[in-house]
Amino acid sequence: MNIFLACNVLNLYQHMMEWIEIIRLRTQPDVEPSVIQWLKEMIRSMNGTPGLNEAKIYTHSAIPGDISLHIMWDTVQGLFKESEVGLMIADTLRKYGILDHTVWLMEAMNGKDARQVIL
Repeated sequence: MNIFLACNVLNLYQHMMEWIEIIRLRTQPDVEPSVIQWLKEMIRSMNGTPGLNEAKIYTHSAIPGDISLHIMWDTVQGLFKESEVGLMIADTLRKYGILDHTVWLMEAMNGKDARQVIL
């Protein structure tokens, strides 16, 4: 690897940023199973999306119809805003109930995937 390429790779690595996109839907309990099925198909179709770390679907432990999709990204990006795929998912889900779509930046971490506490 030449020095120019190595410097560019290092520079790219240094500017990668982990962030999470959360799409939360509160819908009718009888609609929940079909929404979850659709979301499962969506996250399967997202395989190979550049910058995507993982996508997870959660349901509220006590409130039927409360669904949350968490999309974890690791990208080089100046402005952090909703992704194209996130916007499309949110637009589709909006007709099923109350929707909240937010973007969060990682500030610190600890746990099994952390070699040390990042503060």
